[in-house]
Amino acid sequence: MGECRTIIQIPSPPELVDHICLRNVQLHLSSGTDAWHRLGRRQPCAMSLKLSWSSVSASAKEDEVDLSLDYGKLNQRIEELVQEWPNLREGLGNQIPVVSLHGQPVHGLLVERGQDICLVARKIASLALAYLYERGQAINAIRPGAVQENFGQCEVSLHLPKALLRAEGGLLHRSVHKLGYNPADAVAAVMIEDGFRIENIRCHCIIGVNAHERLEKQPVVVSLETKGRGNDDWRERFLNTYQEMTRAVAEEVDKTTFKSVEALVVFIARLVTVDFGNELVTVRAEKPNALAFAEGTGVEITRSREFFG
Repeated sequence: MGECRTIIQIPSPPELVDHICLRNVQLHLSSGTDAWHRLGRRQPCAMSLKLSWSSVSASAKEDEVDLSLDYGKLNQRIEELVQEWPNLREGLGNQIPVVSLHGQPVHGLLVERGQDICLVARKIASLALAYLYERGQAINAIRPGAVQENFGQCEVSLHLPKALLRAEGGLLHRSVHKLGYNPADAVAAVMIEDGFRIENIRCHCIIGVNAHERLEKQPVVVSLETKGRGNDDWRERFLNTYQEMTRAVAEEVDKTTFKSVEALVVFIARLVTVDFGNELVTVRAEKPNALAFAEGTGVEITRSREFFG
């Protein structure tokens, strides 16, 4: 096993790592508020999952599916989990505990209202890594040493395309978990990172240095990304404010008259970090109509709240 500076040991990635992927599985998910701020309403959710393990070599060599992962069964387990959401029982079968890098249990923030999309992602990652671990043991029972059963990584993306009225691309949550082990060698899904992206907030403002650009407002498309690592405070703050923040960005940008996109993205970064308390944000702003034969031109920056003093 690879070394980790916490009580959780995370095996080092082997030289050969392969991936099993599910892309844009359509789920009807009751999580968070919808675009009209209503709780408990099911809304469309596109789930993508990448499960990394070592490896498919035995299955490929013998052309034998019993030596690989059954993505149909994995998808079925995920669908069953989502159907029960948010009324999940603790200790539900086919899952393993989700912990931080320090070995502490990672709990949902707004479980009683089914509002925490992060918890959905964690449950899916827990289920997927439990299945990978289970299959690794079964495969090695058939072909000893065929797979490295103690290594696994799961990346989950949940895209809610209609979660925000002012953001045409909706809300995206992405998380990464790895198989880890405590000193008693009990297996867990270790949360490595997670983050949110608000995609394509459509604004209209005066922006540009050319004379014709000062005459009329033009569309500007803004995307925001925040990330965290093992700290629930920033995540809870984001979940409680992302709708208000999206509306504020759209309304405040509409009032601006900057000459440069550079000034605009710094203005937005200040708003998101200072006014809404996010520690770090990546802001991307594009002008779709700036060049006749380009889909868009823009600027992307990453700024911390500390940057603004």
